[in-house]
Amino acid sequence: MEFWLKKNLLLMIRALYFCMEEQWADLGRRYNITPAQQHILFLLATNQNVLSPSEIGELGCWHSSTVTRLLKPLKERGLIRIGVDKEKPRFKKVEITAKGSVLLKQLIDAVEVIENFPCNISCLSKEEVVNFLAYAQKILEVNKGEPFKQKVINGSMVPSDFSEKAIDYQI
Repeated sequence: MEFWLKKNLLLMIRALYFCMEEQWADLGRRYNITPAQQHILFLLATNQNVLSPSEIGELGCWHSSTVTRLLKPLKERGLIRIGVDKEKPRFKKVEITAKGSVLLKQLIDAVEVIENFPCNISCLSKEEVVNFLAYAQKILEVNKGEPFKQKVINGSMVPSDFSEKAIDYQI
């Protein structure tokens, strides 16, 4: 690939991330939870409400020390519970609590009514957004693998936690 394409791709992805992060941080300030902590609750909810700290790090693309730092305030607020994995006693498991599920539901409800979340894409048609996401998934699959894509992108939330039917995030 030509250098100018690499440069523009890098600059575009970075700029889009910052456009999205601003909206996400605003939402976090309203609910007193950082975007990264919101992401942990989402990852738990889309993975049967239980993950190991290592799995959270892998799916969130964080170092283990970052995961530890992010989990501490969630535990202190009663949004998650950290315990021993009964099947693998040497490992910990992180579970979302009922209080954490309530907060995640509030976040999801808030996102539904924010027109420009995660950023303003009103200039695009639904078909263009779907195409953009399909291309991005191809890039993600090449760089992070199919299992990562399935757990992060194609996850569904447990129906009993949120509504009569599952919240499905597949494209």
